[in-house]
Parts: sequence; C-alpha cells; structure tokens
Amino acid sequence: MKQELVRMTSMDNLEMVGILYEPEEKSKKIVIHVHGLCGNFYENRYIDTLAKIYTSKGYSFLIFNNRGTNYVSELLKGDDYEIIGGCYERFKDCILDIEGVIKFVKEKGYNDIILEGHSYGCNKVAYYYSQKKDNSIKKIILLAPCDITQECIEYLSKEEYEKAKQESTRLVNEGKEKELIDFSINGNGVIAAGTYYYDFLPGGEDDFIRYRDGKNGESKILKSIDIPILIIFGDIDECVLTQDIETVKSYLKNNVKECTIEIIEGADHSYTNKYEELGKKVEKNI
Repeated sequence: MKQELVRMTSMDNLEMVGILYEPEEKSKKIVIHVHGLCGNFYENRYIDTLAKIYTSKGYSFLIFNNRGTNYVSELLKGDDYEIIGGCYERFKDCILDIEGVIKFVKEKGYNDIILEGHSYGCNKVAYYYSQKKDNSIKKIILLAPCDITQECIEYLSKEEYEKAKQESTRLVNEGKEKELIDFSINGNGVIAAGTYYYDFLPGGEDDFIRYRDGKNGESKILKSIDIPILIIFGDIDECVLTQDIETVKSYLKNNVKECTIEIIEGADHSYTNKYEELGKKVEKNI
C-alpha cells in the first residue's frame, strides 16, 4: 500500500488536504471518504483499517479535510485564507467540495467511484449523488447516518434549543449570519447563526434522514438514489439511535432502493475498539 499527501481544490477554490492510499497495482477504482461534522481525515482510528481493506481489494482510498473540518479552520483560498470549519460551513456547499475531489480523482484516471460518508458526511455524499447523478459513482457507503435535526433536539435542553432557534432567527433576519451563538453539541460550544438557522432547524437541505418520522416516513432524497447503498452502524450508536433500532432499520429499507444494512454489536458512533469488525463488514460487501 502506497500513501501520498495530496492537495485538491473545491469548485470555489478552497484548498483541501488529504491522503491518497493506493494498492501496489494501479487501479481505476477508488473510495472517497467524507468526514463528519467538525471532523477531519486523521482523527478516526477506523480509517487505518479501511485503508488496508480497500487497497487489499484493489481500490484506492482518499480521505481529506472538507470545509467543515474542525470547529474553526483557516483554509487556503488562492493566496489568502478563509475562516471556516464546522461552525461556519453551509451544508449546501458540500457540493462544491465533493465535486472538486471527484474532478481531482478523474484527472488521475479513476472512473469507478464509491462515495463513503461518516456521520454528517453521510448526508453530504447522499445529497451530492442525488443532485449530480454522476455515472462514475457506482455505490454509496453510509457509516453511522444520523437524523441530524433530531440529534440536535435530543441533545440540547429544551431551553437551549429554543434559545438557539430564536437567536439564530433574529441574527439571520438582521443580516448577521456569521455571528456566533451557543451550541453545546459542538465541542467548542458555539456555531454561526446562519449555519444553525439554515442547516440544523427542521426543513433544511440536510434534513432528509428523518428517523423521527417513523418506519413509514419518506425521504425524496434517499428514494432518488438509484445505486446500491451499504449502511453500517453500531447497536449502541448514541447519534444514530435517536429512535429504536428497528425503526431506524425499517425507515432506511423503506427509502433506499438497493439497501444493505449491517449492525455491529457494541459499536458506538466512532466504532471505538470495533475497527476490525467494521473492516469485516465492509470487506464482505465491497
């Protein structure tokens, strides 16, 4: 397995840094991994396991920092820096990031692509495919897909949720979308008013994985995806399981045309100490 530090640019010219793992024999197949909210390409330990699995199966594996990396980040944009990160990103801009990465891998000769997301990255890869329907994308892998809006409601107190809702609405109406408000789910405790208002209140563009709607709830975005989707999560995942596990499974099967669901016993949201088990589930279904 070979490794290379790579630099890519989004379609609006933000520089995104990552690592490209390649098998010993040249391949046209690649898995592109999109990290979750305020995440990065190096933090989750399961990445090491996945890199070994994919390259052993003849796939290259690309991990990278998207514009939502860490809480607040300075990313190069041309010769200047833009302050962004998970506190400031807008969900809809994931299109610009993923399209830039796909352009990069196509220029390297890859034409058989699997899009993989973890946590909030699941929303991003599913949304991207639903909007672009790129024929080079053959499969999607969702690692721990969340009902992000319900997660906010569950993990904020009622008072904090209402305060954030009212404050973000006021600031957006005043044209102060970049002003920070309290948001205890983030490790640094704040988020931009515009990010919260547009992306974390019900009805946002990212609000299409809705376990809270029950087993028979419908998602136009998920139903529009016409390629196979592999979904893997743990039975103690504190973020996915805002509803009981059977409701989550039924909701996904009801909305995904070609759906394979794998459950890892004892795995949390980051598959802590269950990395080999995750690798086996991926290897079985790749």
